[in-house]
Amino acid sequence: MSALIDLKKVTKVYEPAGGVRAEAPAVTALHALSLSFSRGEFTAIAGPSGSGKSTLLNIIGTLDSATSGEVVYDGRKVSGLSEAELADFRLRSLGFVFQAYNLIPVLTAVENVEYVLALQGLPKVERRERAMAALKAVGLTPQAGRRPDLLSGGQQQRVAVARAIVHRPMVVLADEPTANLDSKTAEHLLELMQGLNIEQGVTFLFSSHDPRVLSRAKRIVTIHDGRLAEDSAK
Repeated sequence: MSALIDLKKVTKVYEPAGGVRAEAPAVTALHALSLSFSRGEFTAIAGPSGSGKSTLLNIIGTLDSATSGEVVYDGRKVSGLSEAELADFRLRSLGFVFQAYNLIPVLTAVENVEYVLALQGLPKVERRERAMAALKAVGLTPQAGRRPDLLSGGQQQRVAVARAIVHRPMVVLADEPTANLDSKTAEHLLELMQGLNIEQGVTFLFSSHDPRVLSRAKRIVTIHDGRLAEDSAK
């Protein structure tokens, strides 16, 4: 069975401000990493601050590009796509959960969730039905008509999860999703995502050093100084 995501010798080098003539040295954030991820994974990319885990997640999510190497999704090489093609790929194939939530403040919870479906051009009735179903899945049906400023941090993050899954993406990428949450809320969020993984087969990749995330992950990929330090499955 082919991998859902296949990274082939991915290297990321950050040039200093001023380019190659600058006095500061270039920084290599990732060193020829090769990794594969399958459908249905609930995997954490772990490592200390500055290890390269967020860079890796951003490259997997096509939010950043590798200096060299290839990123392949379900047999399709995406590392050579144009910016417009990458934007369309993200819109239709990926879901994102950011630690800052990134909700649109003037839209209600259901409007935030259905926004990605509107960008895809789905009819209004269909996108509202799917958005409400996604909110139901995360336990927020009663809050559907509330704007983000009337929701708690945990509720906002659950709206973000609903938005990430509503268009049925190949994979949901979550960058430190519990960073701004208290312990109880973080546990509830992780239970929710774990339930979506088990019951609906949603694939999750996390960038996190939170022990609560790592304890629930089925696989932990540890990055240290931009290199693969450990890859362990439970």
